[in-house]
Amino acid sequence: MAGPVPSLSPDFDRRLLREVRRSSQPLDRYRRILLSGYGLTSVVTSAVVMRGYGLDWGVISVTILGPLALLAAAGWARRALASSKALRASEQ
Repeated sequence: MAGPVPSLSPDFDRRLLREVRRSSQPLDRYRRILLSGYGLTSVVTSAVVMRGYGLDWGVISVTILGPLALLAAAGWARRALASSKALRASEQ
């Protein structure tokens, strides 16, 4: 097998990234829809199971909404940290 070694064009990376970015936009929307549906289904299922065990709706809502609030706070903190790092980097 003594043939020529194949090589990629010099702009291959740029073209590949552009194509991947273009084709992944519709997939991102479907992924978000699927993840939201999964989350809603799991919340409803958890609430029904906890209610079946005799828990009060107050306890159920705290157990479900508490982690969601922590998740939202973590996302907010991450964005705030990233923007402060970007601000500090632009000042230097």
